[in-house]
Formats: sequence, structure tokens, C-alpha cells
Amino acid sequence: MNARTRWIAGSTMILAAAVAGAQIPDVLNSFEMGGRPMGMGGSIYSNITDPSASYWNPAGLAHISKGAVEINYRNRPSNNTTLTGPFSNPNESTDGQYGRNQLSYVGVAAPIGHGTIGLSYAVGGYARELRHGENLVVDPTENITATLDSRDAVIDEFLTLAYGFKRGDAVALGVGLVIARETIMNASRIQLFQGGNPIPSPDPTDLKEDAQGIGGIIGAQFASGPNTSFGISFRTPISLSGFDELSSYSDTIPGRLQAGMLFRRDGLRGGRDYLIGGVDAAYFLKTNEGKALQRDGHLSGGIGIEYNLSQRFGWVPVRLGFRATSKGGPGFKQRTLVTFGLGYRPHSGNMWVDLAVATGSGQSRPDLAISIGSNFGK
Repeated sequence: MNARTRWIAGSTMILAAAVAGAQIPDVLNSFEMGGRPMGMGGSIYSNITDPSASYWNPAGLAHISKGAVEINYRNRPSNNTTLTGPFSNPNESTDGQYGRNQLSYVGVAAPIGHGTIGLSYAVGGYARELRHGENLVVDPTENITATLDSRDAVIDEFLTLAYGFKRGDAVALGVGLVIARETIMNASRIQLFQGGNPIPSPDPTDLKEDAQGIGGIIGAQFASGPNTSFGISFRTPISLSGFDELSSYSDTIPGRLQAGMLFRRDGLRGGRDYLIGGVDAAYFLKTNEGKALQRDGHLSGGIGIEYNLSQRFGWVPVRLGFRATSKGGPGFKQRTLVTFGLGYRPHSGNMWVDLAVATGSGQSRPDLAISIGSNFGK
């Protein structure tokens, strides 16, 4: 192999890194864990009052008067990208895939002292992409082409210990400690060809590393009359330590400023039913400038309703929502979702089951989540 071909073989990994940025929907920050809020487009995140409040807004814990536990289980979507054309700047075609079904959230909350303490584990960010390209043109003068197969994944997990308490009848406050872990996986295999015949190629890579960090979250909720609530929370940026070979990907999980409004209307269908509606938005701070997972400052917001239908066997909530996330940085494009949901709550209110479906453009099938919760104690 001449010097020109050897240089190409040695530099192929550098070229691959330059085009590693995907063009996939942004769920690295705005990953819907599932359950009731997902069916409403995330429109109640800032005003939620179940165990997941420890993750979204710890002030909501103050409204939990009995012990409660909740588990969410949902698919983790992935993307398949086909590459064509020049290796250094290929054309991309991405299709969303359903992915694997896995645990996305588990949390518990219990009254203690003058408030409520909550502990939760949540998958708050997830991105996975498979990339494949054949006959990618590396050097047309030498008739050199390449086949590329790569797999990248990023998972952000959060363990949050929080406490919420009331200040009078109209105000609730909350504070929490957040321990985060970011896992990055990168594997690639590149085969070079000259005139259709294999030539020496870069060694395949298969890397997986974790990094950890500590942050905090604070929040407040304000009641405006008996049927309207406003919520606001802030999760600090979380600096990460632990990456070595993948340190060029990330060093910080972005901070999140979130706020929303929730209203309730009673007396529907002869006084038997009631309606809940809300709007919520989150702003993610700019982080990781110059790194592979650079995150620009961007917004994610949702609007939704929940109609609670009273039956002899209990309440049947029916939900509808819409959520949009703006472009989150290089490689992460805008994302829009239409969401649906159904649930069941006995009149005793001591347990709940929620099913949520979210569908967006470019998906082969909708996302699906189920949430199960129960009260305990007196």
C-alpha cells in the first residue's frame, strides 16, 4: 500500500469522528419517563404532586399526605441512519426505531415532620444511534471506498433525594440533592477497499465509560384560588468527572429551568367528571461547548388536558397532549410529539395505573409507557 493509502487508513478514524454528529430527534435532555405526564405532553411537570415530583419539582412533594410509590416502564427509542456519498461528508437518512423496553423511573415518597421526603431514580436523557454506510467515497483518485458501521449511545441517570413542605395554604417549597451518572458508549468498525478489494483498515473500537456528578434542585408551587396552580423549578448544571478516552464527548449535564401552569374545572357531566389542563416549558442551559455532545441553550414545552370520567368502578382519565423540543445542538434536530393516555384510579384513590403513547414524525412506531403506583401507610 503506497504512502497515500496508508495516510488514508491512518486518518479514517479522525474523519469518522468529524461526521459522528447525528441528525436525530433530541431526547438527550427531554426524555419522557412515562406515566400520566407523558400522556399530557408533559404539561404538568412543574405542578406534579406524585413521587416523580422529586425529579421535576420537589415542591410537589408537599402535597403528598400518604406514603406513595411509583414505577414507570417504557421503550428507549433509537435511530438507524444510512450513509451515502463521500465519507468525510455523507448524506444521511435517519429512521426512528422503537428500541428496547426498560425501567425508566422508580420513586417513593413519605410524609415526615412538616413535609414529605422523596427518593427517586430516573432516566432523564437517552440517545442511541446505529449508523451504516457502504461504498462511501474516501479517495476517488485512488478508487478507495469504505464501509462504516458504528453504534453510539448516551444515557443520563439521576438519583434524587428531595424534601417538600408547605408555607401556608397557597405556597409549597422544595429542595433536593441530585446525583447524576452519564454513560457513553461508542463502537465503530471501518473497512477500506481499493478497487473493490479489502486493504488495511483502522482497528475497530468499542468503548464504554461512566462519569458522575452532584447537583441540586429547588422549586416552588403557588396556588391561585382553589383550581389554579403555578410551579417553577431549577436544576443546577452538573459537572462530570470520570471520562477518560471519551472525555471529548461531554463534561457537564445541562442545567434546567422549568415552569408551568395547571388548572382544574369541576362539575362536568352533571357534577360527576372534572377536567385538568396545563402548559409547561423547560429551558436547558448551554453546555459542553466544543465537545461532541455540545448542547445549545434550547426549549422544550408541552400542552395537554386530562378528562376524568367517573364510573362505578372508579375514575378513567383520558389524556391528550402535544410536546415540542427545539434543536438542542449540533446533530440534534427539532422534535415534536402528539401524546395520548388512559388511566385507572379507584374511588379510594389508593392506587393508579397509566398508559401513555407518544408519536412523532420519523418514528416507525409510537413510544409506549406504563406507570403503576400505590399509596401505603395511614
